[in-house]
Amino acid sequence: MSKAQRRERILAVAAEVFATTGYAAAGMREVADAAGISTPVLYDHFASKADLYATLMRLQVDSLVDDWSAPPEPVGTYELLLDRVTAVYSWIERNRAAWRMIFGEPPGDEAVARAYHHGQQRATAQLASLFRLVPRLNLSVDLDRDRADEVLAEAAKSALNAIATWWWRNQDIPREHVVALTADLLWRGLRELTDNEEERT
Repeated sequence: MSKAQRRERILAVAAEVFATTGYAAAGMREVADAAGISTPVLYDHFASKADLYATLMRLQVDSLVDDWSAPPEPVGTYELLLDRVTAVYSWIERNRAAWRMIFGEPPGDEAVARAYHHGQQRATAQLASLFRLVPRLNLSVDLDRDRADEVLAEAAKSALNAIATWWWRNQDIPREHVVALTADLLWRGLRELTDNEEERT
């Protein structure tokens, strides 16, 4: 196994260990055992548990944000919503351990907490960029568009995460049903805020 392959293996098993055990309870020896390497070899790749966790968080957020990017072709507001909700839950289905790390409780370690909050900010910014594709919002308050997109992104992120948490406990529900329920919830509010009379098809 090359050094790059070993590093990739470490990151993969570390995601499972952190998601299952939690940051505080997880130990470098536990990660090393799961990766099939010695603890000194693990420290050759990562200087500390905080370094390992922060690196993993950045990589996972990169992966999630890539999946939240806008579709290449312009689509209607509902189609955009449905397409992105589908992408989010498809990513969660493929990366359950990563999702639990990104959206679980932030670790108490200050350096790791910074990586966690930076990841949250990036996720919100990516969702806000999607809301920015909606031509106009009919808000009941005078709020500049950038801040409106940000608050809608935070609300959508919270709703997505809450439903994903419920799905974690109800894994007999197929992803397609979870996507439809989430789209129903978000669209009923967003439809009232959009300037057009677009209806769900």
